[in-house]
Amino acid sequence: MAFILALDLGGTHFRLGLATTEGTLVNRYTALTHPEEGGERIIQRIDEAIKTITSDFGFDKLLGMGIAAAGSVELESGVLLSSPNLPSLNNTPLKAIFEERLGIPVWVVNDASLAALGEYRFGAGRGFSHLIYITVSTGIGGGIIADNRLFLGATGLAAEIGHMVIDPHGPRCGCGNWGCLEALASGSAIARIAKESLEQGRESLIPSLVEGDLNRVTAQVVEKAARSDDPLAKEVMEKAGESLGIGVVNLLHLFDPQLIIIGGGVSKSGELIFQPVRRVIASRAMPAFKHRAQVVPSALGDDSGLLGAVAWVMEKCQTDIEFESRGQT
Repeated sequence: MAFILALDLGGTHFRLGLATTEGTLVNRYTALTHPEEGGERIIQRIDEAIKTITSDFGFDKLLGMGIAAAGSVELESGVLLSSPNLPSLNNTPLKAIFEERLGIPVWVVNDASLAALGEYRFGAGRGFSHLIYITVSTGIGGGIIADNRLFLGATGLAAEIGHMVIDPHGPRCGCGNWGCLEALASGSAIARIAKESLEQGRESLIPSLVEGDLNRVTAQVVEKAARSDDPLAKEVMEKAGESLGIGVVNLLHLFDPQLIIIGGGVSKSGELIFQPVRRVIASRAMPAFKHRAQVVPSALGDDSGLLGAVAWVMEKCQTDIEFESRGQT
């Protein structure tokens, strides 16, 4: 039996999966990335983890490895050009490194783009030929499926959804621009906006949830306060959802998708985020677009990037494995 190795390389964790050619994960490994240890050590620890995950399970053949990398990736060379959360890996030739170490073909693609492919093949996007995936977590990323194909642009850098400008006079984004969606609706933005409001004297349950240490305020803390009907927390979540909704409307008008999938940690807040998104679509989208696209949560959760990497390897290896029919021509 043939297997596929998948790596989801993030700033906080890296996750490995060993999968069948049907997309079933038969073994997995998760560890902290520890970016402060430097790029060489990160690669070494991933290499050690690969040996562990493959030795734990018998296999006849590895078809290849797919890497879902958090950052901008040059598709042809497999170089991680830049990663805000993994700066020690900037300009690292991940493809060349792991091909030399493993002796199998390796492909490197942006993690959010592969998460879109994962949802399309195995998750909430099954049966749809046009969809957009948005991950709302520490930052905001995305991926686009157009006419049953992952859209990557000329060099693989397409779908930087988090960096569309929503408010030109908005806060500075980590990318250097102002008013990006990521600066207004990400988990980091939710925490920052709540903290700024508290520093301005707004009353809230939030300080009691962090024992008065505002540096411990996270999106999860704000969500918890909002679920306790805290006015400030509800307001912050509402504004984040509205900003995300404006971004979704822009995407609807640009790509005319059948489906919008929202994943990432912030999506787990449920209707606190989804309700304002849907309300903004109803009020701002052009009439022809208002009811065209469904907005749904991710079905694969943390596995979307891993399974997207698996799907990418399956396609690139041109295996004889048939995907379940999804209406493709």
